[in-house]
Amino acid sequence: MTSLADAAPHSRPIVRDVLRMLGGTASGIVMLPATLLAVVTAPRAPAPRVLDALAARLTRVDGLPRRTPPRARRTRGLIALSALLQLVVLCILLLIAAGVVVGVQMLVAAATGGPVDLFSARPGRVTWATVGLFVVPGLVLLFLALSGLGGIAWLERRVWEAFQRPGAGELSQEVVRLHTTLDEVVDAVDAERRRIERDIHDGVQQRVVALSILLARVERSGADDGAALLRTARDETQHILDDLRDVAWRTYPEMLQRDGLAAALQALRDRVAMPVHLDVDRAPIADRAAETAAYFVASEAVTNAIKHAQASKIMIRVRTAAGLLTVTIEDDGVGGADATGTGLSGIASRVAARDGRLDVRSPLGGPTVVEAVIPCG
Repeated sequence: MTSLADAAPHSRPIVRDVLRMLGGTASGIVMLPATLLAVVTAPRAPAPRVLDALAARLTRVDGLPRRTPPRARRTRGLIALSALLQLVVLCILLLIAAGVVVGVQMLVAAATGGPVDLFSARPGRVTWATVGLFVVPGLVLLFLALSGLGGIAWLERRVWEAFQRPGAGELSQEVVRLHTTLDEVVDAVDAERRRIERDIHDGVQQRVVALSILLARVERSGADDGAALLRTARDETQHILDDLRDVAWRTYPEMLQRDGLAAALQALRDRVAMPVHLDVDRAPIADRAAETAAYFVASEAVTNAIKHAQASKIMIRVRTAAGLLTVTIEDDGVGGADATGTGLSGIASRVAARDGRLDVRSPLGGPTVVEAVIPCG
């Protein structure tokens, strides 16, 4: 048999959840003026801030995070329904306040024998018996009012979910976009494989052939020529190791996995002859896939700037905020970069694969700014 002491710990979270739900729903009336204004101006300001406040309030009610707002075309409908529900909440709170005022006046009149101005009741007309007759209906009405607040809290969550859920047309567009992105990613992977094959064939393989020729000459040479040829072979071996490290680094730098994005970008800066200035937010990034995408965006953008922009310096900025990782690469080159070209299209595919956004600004005469915004969480 469960004792009262055992039941008490279970009742406290229920009471806390109910109070949090009622308080969170009632607090929505604070945003009512801004919500009514947002109905007119949506999707422009202050609609985004109203949506953020609504998401934060719903999260306080049920503890579920809501990071993805509804699409812009649905903003006005969601805000309009939210304003309507907040008006209903305001009416309920006014009724509760009126009931409290009436109840207090009746208690005071019953205790002091004074009048009740709201009822035009003369002194002595309101007794404790009169108060007793109003207690039960008053408690029933209070219960119904609080139940109404709870129902509105449930409605607000269902409305958010309904407006956040994509329609059939949006799902079809998303499927098409994903198919396109997949094709672009496959093309980018194939291009990367071809580049690695060229690096190995034109670099490492040629050096290995030269090394084998040198060793064959050492076998046929005398003692005097052998020492010089061995030194040359040793130097050639060092070049092979350097080329292999370059190929491995461009494929996937081990430092990125081990030490994180900031350290990998510092190593990238040290490997580039052109001056590269880093401004990296030191906030930890838990999403390794987002880090990897950000690194290769920066690496490929730097490579493009060195090859095509005729730049004298490059700036790389990394910021992390609100579940988004933003990488900005700016150079002082001649500009005129083609966003659909081979280099930038590869960057765009990599960002699109992470459901991110790429912005390229490159007017003639420069500067060129490549900004990638990648979700991380």
